[in-house]
Parts: sequence; structure tokens; C-alpha cells
Amino acid sequence: MFSRRTLAVSVVAIAVLAVTAFRVLDIDWDEMWDQVKGVDPVNYGFAALLYYASFWFRGIRWRLIVRAAGLNDNPGVAGMGNLKYAAIILMGWFANSVAFFRLGDAYRAYAMHRETGISFASSAGTLLGERAQDVLIVLGLLVAGAAGLLVTGEVTLPVYVLVAAAGISTATLLALIVMRNYGQRLARHLPNRLEEIYHPLHIGALGSFKARQLPVQFLLGVIGWGLEIGRVYFVAESLGLEIGFFIIMSAALTIAVLSTIPTPGGFGFVEGGLTGVLIFLGLGDTQALTLTIVDRSISWISIIVIGGSLFLAWQTFVARRGRQGDELTGPPNHGSTAIDSE
Repeated sequence: MFSRRTLAVSVVAIAVLAVTAFRVLDIDWDEMWDQVKGVDPVNYGFAALLYYASFWFRGIRWRLIVRAAGLNDNPGVAGMGNLKYAAIILMGWFANSVAFFRLGDAYRAYAMHRETGISFASSAGTLLGERAQDVLIVLGLLVAGAAGLLVTGEVTLPVYVLVAAAGISTATLLALIVMRNYGQRLARHLPNRLEEIYHPLHIGALGSFKARQLPVQFLLGVIGWGLEIGRVYFVAESLGLEIGFFIIMSAALTIAVLSTIPTPGGFGFVEGGLTGVLIFLGLGDTQALTLTIVDRSISWISIIVIGGSLFLAWQTFVARRGRQGDELTGPPNHGSTAIDSE
């Protein structure tokens, strides 16, 4: 969080956003401040409620993916409830919001390993399967949103958003095809240690796509992203902005695409990209920037506050549990160690 790289990029992102806001966009700062002060707390609160409800459905889906990967025979996995899955996802999103290279995904795999005892690679494999599903769902919803914009005759979605989503989806599908058809054979040419890591990763990533629950997993993914679209809709309602549904849908999914950029929380890219897309879709400069800022107060700032609090509480609990385990097992037998070393 406080590495030189993170701080340096944050400074650059702030500078770019400042130049854009003050030099490129035509912002009426008084109007913007009036809109922020006039936010309807009921609609804003409902937007936040929908957003955090999405973690529950994401937790259910992850649990199904873990089961599909054949990991449910592990006693630690079998006894892990949906609330814990949702909590780990939230903590992972917090880590993504403050660290580079989406390290929150690595933290999720670590937390799952720590809680259940399954290997880190197996846990990471289930996350690869989850991410692959998300990529395909977001692309499908983006295409649906673009079609809706064309049918309603409002505006057209920026081509670069669709191109970016299609590129990510194509790369994901190709990676899955290569893993499925050639992964095990290619793994034989890896060093022994890497080959041992690859096999559980392979099973975790592809296991979910062989499951009977695959339609249910995709449905839960659609619900999760639908709740994020609902968040943006009610943020717009809280500001009193009259925006078409397909514009809201396209804006919410644009955030999903831009947030894959490996800066902390997609900082700089999400704000600039979303504001630009909203202006392209017909909003005024001031309205677009205001909607972006208010929405990011939920989808980024609140994650840092709430997810960070949960992260600290969880890590404190894990550390305390570790100390209690050490007390139960007793101090190491230093005498035996000395004899063995001799």
C-alpha cells in the first residue's frame, strides 16, 4: 500500500486527473458541489446496499466453484459457510483497492488456504475459473447494453470499450482452451516443483466449467454484476440525474473493464475512463464527473474503509488463533533438535 511504486503512480494519476478536470473538461465547480451536497441519502444508501449484497452472491458462486473443482472433500472446505466466502472476497477487493497488480486475488487464495488447508495453487485455480466466468459475463452484458443503446437510438457505446472487453474475453478463452487441451502435456516440461503447482491450478481453473452447476454459477455471476449496475442506477437517482437504463448499464460495465488495469483500485483509469464514457454517452462534463466521484465513493472509498476494517479484524483474529495453537502444542523441544543436529 505504501510502496514507492504505488505512491508514485498515485501521484501521477492525481496529476493527470487534476489536469483533465481543470484544463480539459468544462466543469462548473459550484454546480458540482451543489449536486454532491444534494445527494439523496435514501437512494445513495440503497446503492451501497445493492453493492454489498453482490458479495453474498459472489460468495455463493465461489463456493459452488470450489465444490465443482472437487475440493469439498476437505473438512475445512466442507465446514466453511457462505459468509466466510463473501468476507474473503470483500477483503480481496480491499487489497486490490490499495495494492498493485490485483494482489487481492493472491490474498484471497492465501486466505482460503489458511482457513481450509487446501493448497494455495488449488485455491488460486478456483479464482482463475471465477475470473474466466466474469470476463465472459461482462462481455455478454456489454454487448447487450450496446444493442440496447442502438435499439433505443440513444447513443452508441465507445468502440474501444467493446474492443477491450472482446480482447480480454478472447485471451481468456484461448488460455482456457490451451490449458484444457495441452496444459497437462506442457506441464511435464516444467521443473518438478512448478509441475506440482500447476496440476491443482489446472483442476481448480477448469473444474468449474465441467460442473452441472455451471448455469447456476453463471446466473449468480449475472446477479452480482446486475447489482453493480443497480448501484450506478441508484447513484444517478440520488443525484437527480435522468439517465437511460442502457447508458447506466454500459457505464457500470465500463468500470468493470477499466478496473482490471493493475493500479490500486484502477485509480486514475477508472475515474478518467468512466467520466469520458459518460460524456460520450451524452452527459455534461459536470454531471459526468459528479456521477463518477459519487459512485467511486461507494465502489472504491467505502471498500477501503469497510474492507480494510474487516481485513484488520480478520488478520488480528488469525494471529491470535495462531498464538493459541502454539500454546496448545507447547514450546519446541530444543533438546531433541540439538541431539538430531549432532
